[in-house]
Amino acid sequence: MTNAFSSEIIKAAVANGMANVTIADVVGNKTDTNIMGPGNNSLYQLAGYMGYYHVHSPAQCYPVLADPVTVTASANAWTDYGSWVELVPASTITDPFDIHWVHTGEISATGSYVLQLGAGASGSEVVIGTIAFSRDSNQVQTASQPIQIAPLPANTRVAVRLSSSNAVANTADVKIYYHVYP
Repeated sequence: MTNAFSSEIIKAAVANGMANVTIADVVGNKTDTNIMGPGNNSLYQLAGYMGYYHVHSPAQCYPVLADPVTVTASANAWTDYGSWVELVPASTITDPFDIHWVHTGEISATGSYVLQLGAGASGSEVVIGTIAFSRDSNQVQTASQPIQIAPLPANTRVAVRLSSSNAVANTADVKIYYHVYP
């Protein structure tokens, strides 16, 4: 259950450890007694642990008090993505965080779109999530799309890239809604 971006959040446990700071510390790793009996606490402990550990900050927006980030699609319909564009610079969100919504607006043309989020250094981005959205002929174009990603370590750089159904380099503006785990 680890990858390059969740390993700081979900780490290996010490056998029968008492730290209770990682999922592995709690799930199936105890010999204590609970309502399910000695050593049979995986589900019981997980429910309590996740109920507690998923407590996070109120929703936050990025960029806040600033214009959204504009991302440009490739001019090749559905064959590739445009270039990665930095959305959240490294060292901007200083606690572990996850992204729950991606807000798109100012979509330049009628069509269908796919936007990917990537984490990591410029030129080394790893895709962490994908959303789809569209703009119709009535020019309805602003929406927030739900997304679920693994928690990211503090100070992670996030970038976005865009693909579209059009054979021109369309654009869209992007913001994210996220939560931190202080």
